[in-house]
Amino acid sequence: MAKIRIALADTDELYLNKLADYFMEKANQFSACFFSAKESFAKYVLDCQNSNCNDKADIIVFSEDFVDDTLLTADFTAKILFTDNSFSNISGFDIVNKYQKTELLVNALLLIYAEKTGHLEALKNSGKITKIIGVYSPVGGCGKTTIALMLAMLLADSEKRVFYLNYEIINSTAYFLNTAPHGSLTDVLLSLKTKGANTGLRLLANVFTDNRTKISFINPAESALEINELTLAEQIKLFQALVELYEFDYIVTDFDSGFPHFKQDLLQCCDFILMPTTLEKTSLSKISLLLKELTMRPELEELFSKIYLAANKADNQLIGNLQSCGILDIKPLEFAIPLSPTLKEPENIPLLLDSMRPIFRDFMAKVVLS
Repeated sequence: MAKIRIALADTDELYLNKLADYFMEKANQFSACFFSAKESFAKYVLDCQNSNCNDKADIIVFSEDFVDDTLLTADFTAKILFTDNSFSNISGFDIVNKYQKTELLVNALLLIYAEKTGHLEALKNSGKITKIIGVYSPVGGCGKTTIALMLAMLLADSEKRVFYLNYEIINSTAYFLNTAPHGSLTDVLLSLKTKGANTGLRLLANVFTDNRTKISFINPAESALEINELTLAEQIKLFQALVELYEFDYIVTDFDSGFPHFKQDLLQCCDFILMPTTLEKTSLSKISLLLKELTMRPELEELFSKIYLAANKADNQLIGNLQSCGILDIKPLEFAIPLSPTLKEPENIPLLLDSMRPIFRDFMAKVVLS
C-alpha cells in the first residue's frame, strides 16, 4: 500500500517536534510534513488546491489557531482538528485529542482515514500491543465456540488478560459464561453510531470478568441483528477500540461461519486465525475450497498466512479423511482435539484445561512469542 500523505500543523513547536520524531521512527505508513507557522501552512493549503499539485496531503491535522476561511472550504480527504478536550466553537471537522498516547493518536488518525476512504488495510499497521485471535471456520458444528472458550481460558489461566468477544449473529455468550450482572453489547454498538461517543469508555463500563474462568466479556446485544446494522467501518472501529484500551493482552473473537464479502476485512484485523474443522468429508471439502480460494487471490495472501488449522472430534478412523483430501498440501495441521463426550457440555470446559493444555501448547507459544 502507498504511504498516506499527512500534514500536521501546531504552533507548539516542542509538541510538534516530538510528534515528528514519532512519525519518522514508528509511523512508517505515513509520509509526513510539519508546520509551526501559520503563513507557511496557509500557503501549503492553497497550493494543494491546485489541480497540478503532486504533493497534496490525504490528511491534514491542525490546531485551532490555524483555522481560517480557506481551510474551511479546502478539499482534502480528511480534515482533522487537534483539540485539548476544552470547549471549542469550531465545527465542521473531525476531531482528535492531541494530548493522548501517540500510538492512540495515530490509531485515531488511521481510523478516520479508513472511514473516509474505505481503505481499511491502513489499520493493519497501527502499532497495536493487544493481539487479536480470531476463531473462524466455514464449517458449522465444528466446536468453534468451545475451542474459542478453551483457548481464552488457557490464556487467562497463564496469567494473561483475555477478552472473549462472541461475534456471532446468534450470540451464545450467556449460555457458555452465564450472565454478567450489568451491561450489554447494545450500549457499545450504539456508541459506534453516535457522533462524539467514546466507544472505549462504553466498553469499560460494560466489561465483566468472570471469577471462575478469569475471562472478561460483555453480555450479548439485546437484539441478535444489531451487529448486522453496523457498517464495516463501524465494525472495524469496535476492534480498534478494544485494542486501544490497552486493558487486554489478547482478544479471542468467536466469528460465525459465514463468509460474506466483508468477512475478509474483519479477519484481516486478527493477528492469528484459528480455523477448526471436523474430519468428515463434507467439512474438509468446505475448508479445502476456502483455502484454495485464498491462495488464488494475491490480495488475500496475508490473510492466508494467518490461518492455523485445528481438527476437532478427531479419531483414528477420520484421520484418514484428512490425509486423503489434500488439505495438508495447502496448510499443515496445527493440532487435533480427540473426540470427547465430556466436551459436549460447556460447563465441563474448565475441568478439561489440564488435559487440553498440551494440545494447545505449540499454538499458544506462537501466539505469545510473536
